[in-house]
Amino acid sequence: MFFSKSKNLLGLDIGSSAVKMVELKDLGKGKGFKLEAFGIEPLPPEAVVGGTVMDSGAVIAAIQKLVREGGVKNFNAATSVDGNSVITKRITMTAMSEAELAEAIQWEAGQYIPFDLEEVKIDHQVLDSDPATGNLNVLLVAAKRDLIGEYSSILGQAGLNASAIDIDSFCVQNAYETNYPINGNEVTVLVNVGASTTNLSVMKGTTPLFWRDIQAGGNNYTDTLQREMSLTFDQAEAVKKGEGSEGVRAEQAVPILNAVTEEFGAELKKTIDFFRVTTGENTIHKVVLSGGGTKVPNLDRYLSQFFGIPVEVMNPFQNITVSEREFPVDTINRLAPSFAVAVGLALRKMGA
Repeated sequence: MFFSKSKNLLGLDIGSSAVKMVELKDLGKGKGFKLEAFGIEPLPPEAVVGGTVMDSGAVIAAIQKLVREGGVKNFNAATSVDGNSVITKRITMTAMSEAELAEAIQWEAGQYIPFDLEEVKIDHQVLDSDPATGNLNVLLVAAKRDLIGEYSSILGQAGLNASAIDIDSFCVQNAYETNYPINGNEVTVLVNVGASTTNLSVMKGTTPLFWRDIQAGGNNYTDTLQREMSLTFDQAEAVKKGEGSEGVRAEQAVPILNAVTEEFGAELKKTIDFFRVTTGENTIHKVVLSGGGTKVPNLDRYLSQFFGIPVEVMNPFQNITVSEREFPVDTINRLAPSFAVAVGLALRKMGA
């Protein structure tokens, strides 16, 4: 389920602050993709917390509104999950056939997954093989069945078919690979800054090496601004994006935003340092940011100075054809970093 590929799937990223929707059309013959549907619908506070849906009615209503207003006719949808109920591991297995691996992985999974195996859905994908030993490097993924069931049920109640359930980090990598040239020798850190969770993944070329979720994101900025400047939620959200608000100048918040960014950078550094120690990959060539948290002013510039390496903000529509007659291109470009997961979902192809 996690790695299934689906043609013409509707991508629905159910985040903690909004639902994002993308549908793409494969133009075929290597011509890339064309945007067919696009939309974002805010969710009430606490509707989704830590990847768990607390207010399914609000989420279902948001999806139905997006589908209706987007004129969507394809009801085969993909969505994604993250959080503490999802485990991602890179493991090493003895060389064997795919059929043997599928059986062996069920036995091996127990030592890597801190849940009762009856409670989880397990999937795997062979990444590569070690030329010296012939051993297989395998990506192992497990997610709690009740979480998958919850998201599938929400899509069903919204009138859609749950054709694929993916993982946020994989979607971001999918979107990145489709839109940017890949150097097989470069190590890239993808940082997807959501409202409450940041997904960090590291890839060398197109081979994923490491994944980690950090329980920090855009809400840290909003909460701190509300507390330190006595702002409402809406005021803090506007100030966080550098827009200012009635009676509040954006520049007044700069020291507070910088302090939160410094804490966020320190959390990222701890995670990247752990990756370096556990994998032996010491050189990071660049960091690519996505997610709504990228709207914080100068986040990319600060992190670049902090890590001493290039940091850029992803545009997941960079290589996707967007008709100016059908879509507000300026709005799409402004919101683009928030749609990395949704684009990655919409790129999935139906498995056999």
